Formats: sequence, C-alpha cells, structure tokens
Amino acid sequence: MNSEYDVYLKLDLIAKLLYIQTKNHVKQIENEIIKTDKQKKLYLSLNGEHTMEQLQKLTGISVKTMEPLLPEWEKQGLILSFGKGKSKRYVNLENLVI
Repeated sequence: MNSEYDVYLKLDLIAKLLYIQTKNHVKQIENEIIKTDKQKKLYLSLNGEHTMEQLQKLTGISVKTMEPLLPEWEKQGLILSFGKGKSKRYVNLENLVI
C-alpha cells in the first residue's frame, strides 16, 4: 500500500517532468508579460508562503497593483493560487516544482 510520502514523491516527480517539458514555453511567457524589475522580483517571490501584504513589503508593489496583475499571470499559466481572501497565496511554477 502506498504511504502518503510515496504519493507525494510520485506527484512531485510528475510536476517536475511536466515543468521540464514546458519550461521553455513558460520562460517565453515570462519574458512577454513581466515588464519591470519590480514585477520580476514579485514573480520570483511567489512561493506560496506570503500574503499580498507581505509581498508588498518584499517587492515595493502595492496590493492595489497586484490585485489585477496576479490573476492575469495566473490566467496566462505562470502562477497558481490557493486559499481565499486575505489568506490567498500564489506560487510560480518554478517554485512549485523545486
């Protein structure tokens, strides 16, 4: 019988294989839609651990600016979100699989 750890390892392997297959496409999209150094810093900071308020402190980008930006990045397939409201978190695909 598979333990939870075995299932986690299998899912991690699948995620990494998928990322390897799509990495060039993801990088192309990044280059097209991430326009500024602050946006790049924001993107790299998306590890699923920070609230938007914490991201604001880390990057200097206001929550008001992030509110339309992050859903657009998610729509483009660069990031994923989980949670709702003030507890909502975002993670970029690279941080998801590393």
